[in-house]
Amino acid sequence: MAKGSKFESFLTLVVGGSAGFGLLVLTSRSWKACGVHLNGVGNGPTLLFVGVPVAFVVNLVLFNFVYRFSRKGQGFFTALLAAAIAITIADLALYSWAGTPTFTPAHLCPANVPPWWPKSIPT
Repeated sequence: MAKGSKFESFLTLVVGGSAGFGLLVLTSRSWKACGVHLNGVGNGPTLLFVGVPVAFVVNLVLFNFVYRFSRKGQGFFTALLAAAIAITIADLALYSWAGTPTFTPAHLCPANVPPWWPKSIPT
């Protein structure tokens, strides 16, 4: 693919970065609600050194790829919508994998899902 414009790079950083930040906030809230402490350390170092790179790389690369691929034959808003849908699906998958750990006590988080999570969205 050809090198993108400065606007595409800016859009990738804004949308992909904010989606990655949202995923980290969601995972942190879920871990706090369920009382998760990984390897005897707090959640901060784990999210900082593992969660941040994974969330940002996945979101930035996925947004850039889907936006550029769908931009070729369609307009700006169609490409933006396609990228937003792809990021949402990927972030829900990442949240289901990392945000709802299977070793949480059942009295805190039944079925490994925090009590505030909407029942209509599967994890």
